[in-house]
Amino acid sequence: MTTEWTVVAAAEQFTLDARNAGELTFTVSNPGLAPDTVVFDVAPGEGSQRAWFTVTEPQRVVPPQGSVSFLVRLAVPPGTPPRRYDMTGFAYSANTAPEESSRSSGRVTYEVRAVAPPKRTPWPWIAAAAALVLLVSATVVFLVTRGEDPPPAPPQVVTIEAETLVPTAQVVSPSNSAASVLAQGNCCQVAWSQDAQLFFLGRAINDRVTVRVALPAEATWQFSAVLTTAPDYANTVFLIDGRQVGDPFIGFTPKVQITDWLDVARVHLTAGPHDITLVAIGKTQSTTSYFAGIDTLRFTELPPPNL
Repeated sequence: MTTEWTVVAAAEQFTLDARNAGELTFTVSNPGLAPDTVVFDVAPGEGSQRAWFTVTEPQRVVPPQGSVSFLVRLAVPPGTPPRRYDMTGFAYSANTAPEESSRSSGRVTYEVRAVAPPKRTPWPWIAAAAALVLLVSATVVFLVTRGEDPPPAPPQVVTIEAETLVPTAQVVSPSNSAASVLAQGNCCQVAWSQDAQLFFLGRAINDRVTVRVALPAEATWQFSAVLTTAPDYANTVFLIDGRQVGDPFIGFTPKVQITDWLDVARVHLTAGPHDITLVAIGKTQSTTSYFAGIDTLRFTELPPPNL
């Protein structure tokens, strides 16, 4: 019997950095009653090539009514014309021909930006003369204006108790499951910060909860979180403004536990509100739940690269 695989991308687009590189998680689910070995691959869209993509561990065994996650890394080569490209992920059973059991995700896009060519190195004597002029100028300015430099401003840190965001949180379930969210008090022999956590009661893959966080300035921020693990908790990923950040988080442990601070990702964000989304992408245990818990979120401002 052919396995009716389902393939879901964590977001509708890759987030690419200045080098036009990025990554995205795809979840493949086995709705059948028998285990099967799945092969995951990428179908590049028009103008792109398969060699741009790397799939981590592309072949795995999926338990009945279980799921696995595949991390796809994208590296667009220099010189690629800047425009929007697309791709799809697809999965098929290892013991059948791809055309017999292949199932695809929705279309995923990515925006390739123009990369400035490296600046030409000036002739040595020009560079030496310019350096001498700069050195003399800097010395004069220092002698005229020297004094004690003011201490640098401390980095801004925004810490949010996740349960305080529950009243305005938005829950979305593409499969129309009864997913919900609530503020949960201490239980199960654990104590959360401020005695509560955001408890997301996901019921199916791709269920998600979104909260909104305001940042005081445009900067590169270290996004971190304290999360909860438990026997009925799902594997999850974070999105910021609809784009995946960081790697998948494994939510299963034999008993309820609280993590230390986890550094999820560094991300450049503007001042103002941003949507933080937690998506259930799979599970490693045989339960019908896709639960998740967030104790605390934190954004720490990072210094500019030239400091």
